Amino acid sequence: MAGIIKKQILKHLSRFTKNLSPDKINLSTLKGEGQLSNLELDEEVLQNMLDLPTWLAVTRVYCNKAAIRIQWTKLKTSPICLFLDKVEVEMRTCEEPRPPNGPSPIAITAGQSEYGFAEKVVEGMSVVINSITIKVQARAFHASFELWQLQGNSLNPKWQRSDLRYTRITDPKRGEVLTFKEINWQSLRIEADAMESGEQDLGSTPLRLITNQGRIRIALKRRVKDCNVLASKLLFILDDLLWVLTDSQLKAVIHYAKSLSEAMEKSAQQRKSMAAESLQVRTPRTANTARQPGRL
Repeated sequence: MAGIIKKQILKHLSRFTKNLSPDKINLSTLKGEGQLSNLELDEEVLQNMLDLPTWLAVTRVYCNKAAIRIQWTKLKTSPICLFLDKVEVEMRTCEEPRPPNGPSPIAITAGQSEYGFAEKVVEGMSVVINSITIKVQARAFHASFELWQLQGNSLNPKWQRSDLRYTRITDPKRGEVLTFKEINWQSLRIEADAMESGEQDLGSTPLRLITNQGRIRIALKRRVKDCNVLASKLLFILDDLLWVLTDSQLKAVIHYAKSLSEAMEKSAQQRKSMAAESLQVRTPRTANTARQPGRL
């Protein structure tokens, strides 16, 4: 039985990588511990999992070392623990919206797409990262985000740690499930530099911000039958923040924001048009159903 569960869970985990298959993951069935190195993660899969907006694309994700611990006898109540040493993420902004996100990787396994036991186990996974560097390339600027001692956990609706069974709310009638995540870190460093600008002072005005502790709270609503994300809510919380900007730095911030606004607007229009198309498809189907005579 343990071997079957192990195979199913590893099949989920291997989907997040490019250069790894389930049979290459050396994980003890008894101890539930294993180590991996030099992992190239799948950008598209991560985009779908994080439900990133279509004006932003992931181009590369690399991890130098990873360790995993699974308590086989407590899968329903205790999370899988994933420890990552150093993670590098490269992203770019899209002047034209990229294709919409596909199905959640949590949903895709051989012959199964419903939000079942394996999906609950993988989504409830706890992640600890020593350091993560995120580089973003935009048309007008490039930026980097460095976070240290980052942790991601599933919490209950009161944003407290608890038994995994209480970290989700399921509505059987609507066929939906709510899950709650929190990502926290010890330190965050943000840098941004202009790449091309009509104003000379912007090119020599780098922006830097260093903060201490912070966290992000995420609530996700999924459809049970296919695990697709229907809605999400994100709350960004920082400790006390003091950021003094010079006049040229303030101009740079405004310039960077304007350079992103057009891409974000196009992405929003794409989302609205897709929602309208989906509504048009449903309406005729509903009308046809209404015209059918009732059966005795």
